[in-house]
Amino acid sequence: KLKRLVPYSCCALYLQDADGERLRCRFVSGADASVIQQVTLEVGEGLSGWVAWARKPLVNASPQLDAPAATSLRSALVTPLMFRNRFIGTLALYHGKNNFYTDAHSHLAERVAGQIAAVIANSLLFDRAQEDSLTDPLTALPNTRSLFMHLTRELARSKRLRAHLALLVVDLDHFK
Repeated sequence: KLKRLVPYSCCALYLQDADGERLRCRFVSGADASVIQQVTLEVGEGLSGWVAWARKPLVNASPQLDAPAATSLRSALVTPLMFRNRFIGTLALYHGKNNFYTDAHSHLAERVAGQIAAVIANSLLFDRAQEDSLTDPLTALPNTRSLFMHLTRELARSKRLRAHLALLVVDLDHFK
């Protein structure tokens, strides 16, 4: 749907790492996708890194600043993804034509970025909650719930493959 509003040859989503110092490409679609998928940028480096630092969009910048090996891309529109005044990442739209993007494209991308940021923020919270529900908060080791989830999956796989399954349980409380 985004492509109908703001045309692009390639669309990439860069998300900020937990340490806040790097952006990693987490989704990419379109031309030169295999090159852009590998991109990791420091805050302040490249187009997305600058947008992360400045919290302002860039219009018609050179995609080669993000991915020098991206040969078919000539212009970029990069918009910050903000949710509740918190920076999450950037939405980068690349096009094969020079100076393709207009201020109208930038305004549309900013509107869409607000909605994308809300969805991503909720997704990250869900992932975090799911991870926390399977991990002991004190030791950061998998908890009983995680054990039973994996055991259920392995029992089903063993049954499906008609293979044997061994389970070893050790009670660490006796070692104290």
